[in-house]
Amino acid sequence: MFMHQSSSEVMEWHIFEAPDAASTVLRPLFHVGPFATEQECRSALVGLQGLFGDKHRKLEVRQQARRREKRIWIKLSITLARLDHPDKDWAAYTVDISSKGGRLAGSNETVQLGEFLNIRYGQREAVFRVVWVGLGDSPTAGQIGVECLTPETNIWDLDLSQRTDDEPLMQEIVVARAVQRWLFPREKPPLRTLDYSGKCVQSRTVGGDYYDFLNLGEGRLGFILADIAGKGVAAALLMANLQGNIHTCGCADRAKLPSILAALNHHLYEHSEANRYAAFFFGCYNDDARSLVYVNCGHSPPLVLRKNRSVERLEATATVLGMFGTWECSVAETHIESGDLFTIFSDGVTEAAASSGDEFGEQRLLSILEQSRNLESSRILPSVEQAVEEFRAQERPQDDLTLVVARAQ
Repeated sequence: MFMHQSSSEVMEWHIFEAPDAASTVLRPLFHVGPFATEQECRSALVGLQGLFGDKHRKLEVRQQARRREKRIWIKLSITLARLDHPDKDWAAYTVDISSKGGRLAGSNETVQLGEFLNIRYGQREAVFRVVWVGLGDSPTAGQIGVECLTPETNIWDLDLSQRTDDEPLMQEIVVARAVQRWLFPREKPPLRTLDYSGKCVQSRTVGGDYYDFLNLGEGRLGFILADIAGKGVAAALLMANLQGNIHTCGCADRAKLPSILAALNHHLYEHSEANRYAAFFFGCYNDDARSLVYVNCGHSPPLVLRKNRSVERLEATATVLGMFGTWECSVAETHIESGDLFTIFSDGVTEAAASSGDEFGEQRLLSILEQSRNLESSRILPSVEQAVEEFRAQERPQDDLTLVVARAQ
């Protein structure tokens, strides 16, 4: 169960080396903390005194007031490794976390104070320093406290900065994130003429971007990318609704595609709020004919970077889904020839903003695609992601970043 510590200014507890008789200043040679409660602090003190012994060091508990990051009680599965043995890792889990560190349990390895550990959660990792170790029979026995050396990494992938005291992080939200990740494609049906990959980097705990690879049979594959208006849980719910309906209807036949999408538009219009809609792209690729039949419902135009360096933009053939009760579309077609590069992307890529207010834009995206077009699709994705992150610098992403890349062979 989750708990929430809400105060922006809290009393924290620290362990210092006590001054000798000739000094009233705490020595800076030894400091452990901070701890959220006196009980935690004194429990850690018991373990430390067991390590050092009173004859060598006299440790003292002190209380200090300061502003600090919100602390979230949550159990996340992680892996740890020592920096000098990165190939030997082991499992543990978090007891609580903040943007700057966390408390860990479940480790079957003994670690030392001051030791540096590489911690991985999901696809993210960072280096942490061990700042306290719970020993003996104390309530924190078997636990360790760690401090992140690069908190900007946001290893926990949770938005703690914008949460308020009356907005607790419920367990259902974290479960929703795990469920939502299962909605993204876990398999890629093989194609002879295309090497393709996709990725979604969410800006919040849950998001509204969605991509999919829909196996339509007979050498045909559906490329789907949707961007739900809004953010957070509401967008995630509509995203899940859209995914379920797409997989139910199949979108398998060009002649039936307009009526199928019209029915999907009607469903979203009837079952969502007026400000909830989806920019949506659906392309059906035929492996034998190298043809791409598509409908673009108000989405950022996907790009076909041709072998001769020209660019074709797959412009909108309909308005967004779910905004209007009456809706119709036209179906367009293009061909993807050997040496071409086909890219679908959400506006979280092109509208990523730097501190100056400038946006990443289509031209920067085209430049990165041109530079990496000879790489495998799975390696082009991180090239674009890294370029966007470097452009954005320290600015927090405001929107999900979703990208699908296909190389014609």
